[in-house]
Amino acid sequence: MRFLILFFATLLYSSNFIDIYRFKGSDELSKYIEKILSDKEYWLKRLENKEVKWGYFESNKDILVCIKSKKILKIYEQKKNTFHLINNVNVLTGLDGDKREEGDLRTPVGVYKLKSLLNKVDDFYGPFAFVTEYPNLLDKINHKNGHGIWIHGLPLKGKRDNNNTRGCIVMDNEMLKKLKKEIDYKNTYLLISEDTPLTAAKGEIASILAFIYKWRRAWKNNDFESYKNFYDSSFKYADKKDLKQFLEYKKRVFANKKYQKVEIYFSNIDIVPYQNINKQKIFRINMFERYLSDNYKYEGPKEIYVKFTDNGLKIIAEK
Repeated sequence: MRFLILFFATLLYSSNFIDIYRFKGSDELSKYIEKILSDKEYWLKRLENKEVKWGYFESNKDILVCIKSKKILKIYEQKKNTFHLINNVNVLTGLDGDKREEGDLRTPVGVYKLKSLLNKVDDFYGPFAFVTEYPNLLDKINHKNGHGIWIHGLPLKGKRDNNNTRGCIVMDNEMLKKLKKEIDYKNTYLLISEDTPLTAAKGEIASILAFIYKWRRAWKNNDFESYKNFYDSSFKYADKKDLKQFLEYKKRVFANKKYQKVEIYFSNIDIVPYQNINKQKIFRINMFERYLSDNYKYEGPKEIYVKFTDNGLKIIAEK
């Protein structure tokens, strides 16, 4: 916050900014700021005192890191730009390997939000259960299926017959109750890795933030030729459109917006290193989008997945 105040105070009294406004107007000043937001070095400066190992978050989040091979769940609290480890919990998980389909008894590898808390469950699952959002957008695009991946406890009566969790993450009931007090499940990300978790570096996060604003600039400026280059050949949209179908659709949209002013704003940006078996540098991005044009308005969640490739950052999935 202090950095932002200093930045905007400097901006306000910068002769360069003032002269741009004086001689060229607010539209030209807006373009100048857009260039700054698209600059990796600007974001590196913003991240100077911020830990990003588990991701970049513009509002406080709780982070759960499950390492399947070690049967452990690490609980982190984000506070004052740092992730604080507040607990290590022994857990049971499903079979080795990534979940692909219903009934394969595997715990998925990936990044998930906790979408609900079930206070009334069968005694077999302990006192309550957290429901994950598996399958997420990337899972669905990759043709993974199944459901009912929970974080839950042990039977209230008797014992488990075996350690097969059918893909869920299972812990002692007292630890589950403690977890409920330690996190705000509505603001929690669950990272599930097979072995060593993938983490983020400041350079990667800065590159992604600059990429987001370059992408937004092409989008709002109706620059289709630039816009299409942000997408990977493997891209899939949430409705299963492939890259060719998606770009044909977008080209029509851009043509309809040719003489309209489009405004796009992103807030509450989350960038999380996406856990995957192949150890690819993939990141999940969630944010709040405001899109305003003459004939269409949208306010709501935006979700994209990006990957570092030999040709730079590319979007591989979008919703």
